[in-house]
Amino acid sequence: PVRGYTKELEFDLTLEREYVVYAINSTRGQTWYYLCDDRYTYYPIPNPAPLFEIVDNRLSQYWRVKLEENGLLEIAFAEWLTDSYFYDKLTDQEEKEVLIFERVKELIDAEATSVTSPQLAVAEVLAKV
Repeated sequence: PVRGYTKELEFDLTLEREYVVYAINSTRGQTWYYLCDDRYTYYPIPNPAPLFEIVDNRLSQYWRVKLEENGLLEIAFAEWLTDSYFYDKLTDQEEKEVLIFERVKELIDAEATSVTSPQLAVAEVLAKV
């Protein structure tokens, strides 16, 4: 409710479709998966974790972890974590950040489809709404 989410809110997700997760953040008991939903254009959208079931729990080799003093836990690729405004710049369609995300998305997508190497994998989620 704090963020305006209600039971009536609809997400651009397809029931039982798998989505690759590109970043995760968790604070105050709320966890969000950043993924490319059904209306994907050029950046991932945060979606509440309770909407999903993890169907592949392998982690991306491109992910890093950051824990802020305020308790915010972030799991994402290095550029996202080293620049506090990376996501803002990405959503503002700044060319550098869009190109970085496109490159990292390609790498994470490739490892998500790889079943031969456990090192090259990423968590996927399954919508259950």
